[in-house]
Amino acid sequence: MAADIIPARHPSRLWMRLGLLASAIVMALVIWASHAYLTRAFSEDQDADATVRATLYAGSIQSTMQRHSVVPLLLARDPILMTALHTNEYQAAEERLRRFKEEIGAGSIFILDADGRIVAASDARPREQYDGDKAYFTAAKADTGTVFSIIENDDGAYSFHYARRIVENDRLIGVVVVTVDLGAHEEGWRRAGVKVVVTDSDDQVLLASEPYWNQKTLSNLLAPGPDPSRVLRALQEARKSFGSPSYVYINGTPHLVAEVPVGFRNWRLTYFATLEDVRARVNAVLSLIIMVLALLLALGFYLLSRRTRAESRRIQRESEELRVLNRRLSAEIGARKRVEKDLKDAEQSLEQASKLAALGQMSAAVSHELNQPLAAMKTYLAGARLLLTRRRPEEALTSFQRIDDLIDRMGSITKQLKSYARKGDLDVEAVDLRDSVRTALAMMAPQLGKMAVSIQTTLPSEPAVVMADPLRIEQIIVNLLRNALDAVRSRDTKEIKILLIATGETILLSIEDNGTGLRDPGKLFEPFYTTKKPGEGLGLGLAISAGFAAELGGRLVARNAPDAGAVFELVLPRARAAQAAE
Repeated sequence: MAADIIPARHPSRLWMRLGLLASAIVMALVIWASHAYLTRAFSEDQDADATVRATLYAGSIQSTMQRHSVVPLLLARDPILMTALHTNEYQAAEERLRRFKEEIGAGSIFILDADGRIVAASDARPREQYDGDKAYFTAAKADTGTVFSIIENDDGAYSFHYARRIVENDRLIGVVVVTVDLGAHEEGWRRAGVKVVVTDSDDQVLLASEPYWNQKTLSNLLAPGPDPSRVLRALQEARKSFGSPSYVYINGTPHLVAEVPVGFRNWRLTYFATLEDVRARVNAVLSLIIMVLALLLALGFYLLSRRTRAESRRIQRESEELRVLNRRLSAEIGARKRVEKDLKDAEQSLEQASKLAALGQMSAAVSHELNQPLAAMKTYLAGARLLLTRRRPEEALTSFQRIDDLIDRMGSITKQLKSYARKGDLDVEAVDLRDSVRTALAMMAPQLGKMAVSIQTTLPSEPAVVMADPLRIEQIIVNLLRNALDAVRSRDTKEIKILLIATGETILLSIEDNGTGLRDPGKLFEPFYTTKKPGEGLGLGLAISAGFAAELGGRLVARNAPDAGAVFELVLPRARAAQAAE
C-alpha cells in the first residue's frame, strides 16, 4: 500500500519545491529592484538637498565678495585717509580702517603710499613694508577703478584682495587694499562636516573644506581609481539601466555632486554629498519590504493548505450548482427562443410599416417636385397657344423647346428623388453656382414676372465652384425662390435679394425676402411641416433641400431678417483647384 501512496504524493511535493524556488526567485528580484528604485529615489532627494545647500553656500560667497567690493571706493574718497597721506599722521586713519574692518568682516584693510610701502593698516601688519611688486598695487596703479586680484601665499592658500588707487588732483597719492576673508567660509564647512570646493574658470581650486585639496584642479581631485572588475562593471551598468544617479569617488567613498555658479568671475561651487543617509534609509525600507514579503509567503502557504482541504467540498458543491444551473439554463433557452420568435414577427411588421411610410413620403415628394415644372409648362403652353394664334410659329417653337426641357427635368427629378430615398452615391462634378443661380432664375421667370417681384442679384466676378450634382443645386435654389415668392405674395412691394459670396474654404448663397418672416425656424426642415393652406404645399421642399445640402457636405440654415422677412443661407464647401480643373 505504501508503494501506491508514494507515486500519488510525489507530484505534489515536486510542485511544492518548484513553488518554493519560484517564490525565492521572485523575492530576490523584488528586493533587488526595490533596492535600485529606492536608491534612485532617495539619491534624487539627496541630490536636490545638495543643490539647495550648494546654492546657499554660493550665495554666501557672492554676498561676501559684493560687500567687500564697494569698500575701496568709499575709502579712496575718505578725507581722513587723504589727509593722513599728506601729513604722514596715520593714527586716525588706522582707527578708521579698523572700524571698517569690523563692520564688513574683512580680513584686513591697509594703505600703501605712492611708492608701494605700507603706511597704515587695520591689523599689526609691518609698517614701511614694501608691497609695490604685489599684483593688487600694480593693477590699481594701472586702472582707474576697483581691481580684484588673487595672490598665492607661502602656505599654498590663496588670498583675495580688492584695491583702488587714491587720487588727488589727478595725482596718485596712495592705494587702499581690502583683503577678503573667505577662510571663515572654509572653517564653517569643516565644522559642518561637508565637502565643498570653489574653483575658478580654469578649474583651479581656490577654496576647499579639505586643506589638502588646495593647489589642485577639480579634475585631478576627482581622478578615477583603478578599473573595476567585470562583476562590478556589470552591476554598475544594471544600476544605470534603472536610472540610478552617477557618483564620484573621493578616497574610495561615493558622493553625489551638485555644482552651481557663484555669480562672481565665473567661479563655481561644487558640493559633495555623502550617501550614508541614503544607505540608511534604503536599508530601513528594504528591511520592511523583506518582512512584508516573508509574511506574504507564510500567508500564501497557509491559504494554499486551506484551499487543498476545501477543494473536495467545493467540487461537490459546484457539481450540485451546475445541475441547478443546467435546469435553469434549459428553461431560459426555451423562453429566449419564444422571445426571438416574437421579436422576428415584430420586426417584419415594423419593416412593412416602414416601407408603406416611405412609399407615402416618396409619393408626396414626387408630387411636390413636379408641381414647379408643371406650372412652368402651363405658362409656356399658354404662351405658345397665343403665339400660334398670332401666326408666330418660330417663337412658339421656342416655347415648345422649353416645354421639352422641362419634361426632361421632370424625368431627372423623379430619378433624383428615387436616389435620394435610397441614399445612393451622387454623381458630382464641378458646378459654378453663378450658372446655377441664373438657370433657377430663368426657370422661375414666369412666376417672378407675373408677381412683379424686384430681384436684386449680387454675383462675384470670379467663379464660385463647388463639387455637386448640378440638378440638385438647381432644385435647392428653385425651392428657396419659390418659398420667397410665397412669403412676399401679400406684400405691395415685393423684393428678393440673392447674394453669392466665396469666403475662404466655403461658398455662401443667401436668399432674403421682405415677407412676413419665420414663425418657428426650428421646425422648417422637418418633413411635412408647412405654414401654407391645405392644398398649397406638402411641407417637403425645405426638408428635401436640407437633405441635398447635407449630402453635398454643406448645410442649409434659416433665420429672420433684422428688419422684416426671412433669410435662407446655403453653405457649401468650395472646390479645390485640382477638383475644379477636372
